[in-house]
Amino acid sequence: MHAHSYTNIWEIILGSFGDTYLMIPILFTLYFALEYFSHTKQLDLISFLKISGPMGPLAGTILGLIPECGMSVFVTSLFLTRRVSIGTLIATYLATSDEALPVLIANREQFGFIFYILGLKLLIGVISGYLIDFLISKKFYTGKTPEVKSSHAVEIDVELHKTRYMEITIHSLKRTFRIYFWVFVITVLIASLFTLSHSEEIIESINVHPILEIFITALFGLIPNCAASIAIAQAFLHTGLSLGATIAGLSSGAGFGPIVLFKDGEIKTSFKILFLTLISAISWGFVIHFIF
Repeated sequence: MHAHSYTNIWEIILGSFGDTYLMIPILFTLYFALEYFSHTKQLDLISFLKISGPMGPLAGTILGLIPECGMSVFVTSLFLTRRVSIGTLIATYLATSDEALPVLIANREQFGFIFYILGLKLLIGVISGYLIDFLISKKFYTGKTPEVKSSHAVEIDVELHKTRYMEITIHSLKRTFRIYFWVFVITVLIASLFTLSHSEEIIESINVHPILEIFITALFGLIPNCAASIAIAQAFLHTGLSLGATIAGLSSGAGFGPIVLFKDGEIKTSFKILFLTLISAISWGFVIHFIF
């Protein structure tokens, strides 16, 4: 994925598709495995990943570190179905970097910073996730579970003697494309806004004051679009954006997960999670700034 310069709506649509289509097979594979293991073999994929128990924040952080936006979407779906805790979800969000890592990898001169950033985000995700679960009494989602339409309700139709591969496949495809549709639509809208602005120049103009730099970069990172993380990575490489601000911006950026969170979850809960993610990102940005 690369930074784009669009000139018309068709380029925006095609560019947005190019930025998001790879999440389709990943989401389908995850949802299919979830259905198959949970409802045909009595082996819960989530238990296998250690993401639903005490290891949740650690497992969520590791999933978030994988440079693929679909991971935050998947963990968001698990949170909304009460399978993972709020700490696990926020740990995943904080660890997610979208396309920042590929941008850093492509820049050989700054290759060493990848290990700094990965290590810091691992630390940030794990500590923040466990701390949030410790401090918050209601660890699991208490709102209405998102309605997932299926002709045969595969989710509650447990048949141990026969695996209905076709039903599981169709149901998993429906979930995948329902999620992808909203991600794609929001991506097109945000890409249109980016076309009208110069994101890297905006970031470059704020790195005069360290405190303001961290706040604004963290807010900028909330934008659920890969272009935001690319802009932050490019600003870090080429415009002198500080490490603290870079970490704050890349930590607040949760990939496409928040799109699903606001689409299917309660607004109050969604804002609470996004606020906790932002505060955590800013706090860690300050810590890193003063240490380094």
